[in-house]
Amino acid sequence: MAWFVGQSLVVIALAFLLGVIAGRLSVKPRENVAPTTPPVHEDVERIEGISTELANALRAAGIRTFADLAECDDDTKRAAISAAGLRSAPNLSTWSRQARLLADGDEAAFTALTARLAAARETATARQTAAARQTAAASPRGRRPSPRPRPPAPEEEPPPDQPPSEHATSERATR
Repeated sequence: MAWFVGQSLVVIALAFLLGVIAGRLSVKPRENVAPTTPPVHEDVERIEGISTELANALRAAGIRTFADLAECDDDTKRAAISAAGLRSAPNLSTWSRQARLLADGDEAAFTALTARLAAARETATARQTAAARQTAAASPRGRRPSPRPRPPAPEEEPPPDQPPSEHATSERATR
């Protein structure tokens, strides 16, 4: 019986070693696996015209950095915004230029550009406000004029082959 137990232990040890060797040969090397790094999120809300909702829509579409934003075209940005159920932004065309300046680290040029964009927006808003005031001043009390009253309808004459009704005869007599 001792011989059988000794032989069984040898067989079990050989099976274990064979399993380890086969397992090592069947595993692919880890060199091909890309390292997992957390995605980089830059503060794209710094761009003039990008709100928190728009930034979240861009991130959901994979646009996470200033370089990503600078490289994608306007149609891609519109698609990302539409996919989130938001309206398109009015100054979408300037985002790439602003993002390129931030990606390159040119803070001075970025500040100058955003100041010009903000001034242009304020000027446009002032123009719209002035136009609205002129329109309101041109109409009385800022309301639409009331429609003109309709002239009274002419009395209908009976056809020549029918005698006039009593009501029409009495009205003609009172005139």
